[in-house]
Amino acid sequence: MKQKKKNKFFTFLFSFVPGAAEMYMGFMKQGLSLMALFLLVLSIQLTYGHTSLLIFGAILIWFYSFFHARNLRACEEEEFQRLEDDFIWSSLLGEKNIQISNPLVRKGISWSLIIGGVILLWDNISSMLYRMIPDEYWNILAPFLQTIPEIVVALLIIYIGWRMIKGKKEELDGSDK
Repeated sequence: MKQKKKNKFFTFLFSFVPGAAEMYMGFMKQGLSLMALFLLVLSIQLTYGHTSLLIFGAILIWFYSFFHARNLRACEEEEFQRLEDDFIWSSLLGEKNIQISNPLVRKGISWSLIIGGVILLWDNISSMLYRMIPDEYWNILAPFLQTIPEIVVALLIIYIGWRMIKGKKEELDGSDK
């Protein structure tokens, strides 16, 4: 399908649905990838419930899609015709494979995956405990068990922030000498 600028009003209306405005203007791969990412993140959030960071991810994808469509519509005609339709993640992945050379980024992604897995595991364990513990005891334990993942993530964020401050302080102290 050939990309072409379409009606401003309909582009604006479609931009409220992630990927729809891109598809309306003929950027099918971009629109499909944005819509798929948004729905994937949203469905994971709805399936597992307690992972509220995923809602933040879905909101970011929604905003990106909204302003991406608006920016596409605002392009000059020559620039608009030069744009290529490709999946959103193609610009991030380059040659279609994931290679993260920065060890710090790789470590951060690894820890994020581990923490996410532990939180999902904890949700499943706590739901098994719910079936095994009598109701009168469960009503006492449930508030504590449900907040443990959020407490662990909060403590981890505090620790990472503290390490960043400490590292910056050591860097500044080293440059003064």
